[in-house]
Amino acid sequence: MSTPIQLYQHLVEKFRNYSTEELIHLNNEIVKSTRWGASRGTFRTAILNALSKRGIDLSHIIRREDGFTTILLAPVRLDENVLIPLN
Repeated sequence: MSTPIQLYQHLVEKFRNYSTEELIHLNNEIVKSTRWGASRGTFRTAILNALSKRGIDLSHIIRREDGFTTILLAPVRLDENVLIPLN
């Protein structure tokens, strides 16, 4: 059985081959579904990592306050290289 770290590394490698549109679609499916279970966070983190490495601005869904980082759990769209939450 793979660990969350092994799964994450596998996904990061796999997502390099996905288009930006495919990654956004996958993100939106993950945040809308309740069936992902414990792996949901690992998948989403790998997706956001892939988007960030492409230079996509995630500042509208990531907040850093008082030493804590919060990632908004919302579907997104791409607007001029910036991820914009839909709700």
